[in-house]
Amino acid sequence: MNKKKIFYLILFVGIFLRILNLGKHSFWCDELLAISIGKHSIKWIIDYITFNDAHPPLFYILIHFWLKFGENEFILRVPSMIFGILCIPAGYFLGGKFKNEKTGILLSLFIALSPALILWSQLVKSYTFFTFLTIFSFYAFLNVIEGKDKKWFVIFVILNTLILYTHNLGFIVILIQIFTLVALKKLNLKFFYSFLVIFLFYIPWLVRIPYQIIFTLGVRRPIPLFLRLLYTLSYFFLGETVNPFNFKILIPIVIIYIILLPECFRNLFSFDKEKKYFLIISLILPLFFVSFPSTVPQNLIPFSIFWFLFYGLGIEKLSYKNPSFYFVFLSLFPSLIFYYTDNTSQYQDTSKLIPFKEIYHKIEKLEKEGDLIFTTERISEDIFSSIQWYYKGKNRVIEIKSEDDLSKLFTVTKNKRQFFLILDFINRPEISEKAKKIFEKSFEKIFEEKYVYNEKLISRLKGRKEYYWLIEVYIFKEKT
Repeated sequence: MNKKKIFYLILFVGIFLRILNLGKHSFWCDELLAISIGKHSIKWIIDYITFNDAHPPLFYILIHFWLKFGENEFILRVPSMIFGILCIPAGYFLGGKFKNEKTGILLSLFIALSPALILWSQLVKSYTFFTFLTIFSFYAFLNVIEGKDKKWFVIFVILNTLILYTHNLGFIVILIQIFTLVALKKLNLKFFYSFLVIFLFYIPWLVRIPYQIIFTLGVRRPIPLFLRLLYTLSYFFLGETVNPFNFKILIPIVIIYIILLPECFRNLFSFDKEKKYFLIISLILPLFFVSFPSTVPQNLIPFSIFWFLFYGLGIEKLSYKNPSFYFVFLSLFPSLIFYYTDNTSQYQDTSKLIPFKEIYHKIEKLEKEGDLIFTTERISEDIFSSIQWYYKGKNRVIEIKSEDDLSKLFTVTKNKRQFFLILDFINRPEISEKAKKIFEKSFEKIFEEKYVYNEKLISRLKGRKEYYWLIEVYIFKEKT
């Protein structure tokens, strides 16, 4: 088959996988955060995220304008989907620039089937935008190194500036480029001035970074650094829909990739030093930032493209008729199957599967006028929680923040026919457990439903298994 036709087939598959189930799930908490921020003025967005968020403003501003097209799950996820799709041809051109058209096809195929990139193509988050800009930036970078038209310098500056305003780890892109230029002894005045211009454009946000660093300093992940590094590499290829303790799937996949390593290195070291240094630095440098306490694997997902490129080189000389060629891509399918079937035993963050829309629609059907709704979800004027976004009923909603709120229960529930209790065990497990005990002791339970049974995977590191329901819904009435 003609290589162009193969690429178009890959693009079609990638588009299909990103549109499939795009509006199926309710908004996840981080999506509601992005949407809530986007609903405010640009000045408010910048002021708020300076002290209360870990990301620059560009994606939030994009959502601010996109909200004019609608507010349902499908429409608001379209920007992420579009940039997720654009990553596929961008990878095709980058791979072709790096070696040849077959390398471009292999890189685009990895991107099209990447469980992580598909996941982030279906959420209101900035990661596919970040990834697309990163791929395009390195394509421009290679053109500049080769001495192509001066327009590539301008494109290079624009893309890197946009990256810095999209994600605070965008500076890794620039570090890779600088280190590559230093290794190649090509950090000349043109590049110096290019990076200086980028820096000058970035100053308005750079002065706010210290406040965001203060905001993120409290983040600590109680997982050994070595395991976090292994998990990040696994995340690059399998995303977050294969349980990290599912060794029956992971061990064969790891064996496949280890077997390919010698061929990957052999092909890598056959390149001229420009591309060799570029790829080695791109593979290694981002992994140093796994040691940052606030770094989670999705923060580094744009740099997974270099690992895809590296393994693309390892299988580039294999014939399409060689079964080994297909084993690599088949290894991505378990994660994709678990993703599209909503397999909660394999999802590493099952909170993305909570059916908030269905939960509150059911509550609206069950409630009567004058009922009370108690919740341990956070309620804020500025940032929507799921109940604020999805609950369309007219009854009063009362947030339970502390034990003091629980002590006032009997005053507000007096003479009520029934009252609902919605417990958020993700963000407020302790007060949710106390509220549940007090309600069950003091009132008669007439309805209960629990949603998304979840394992605390981190407990496995302590030698035990712990499970809990993420959301619990009850209806109570006064005891007779």
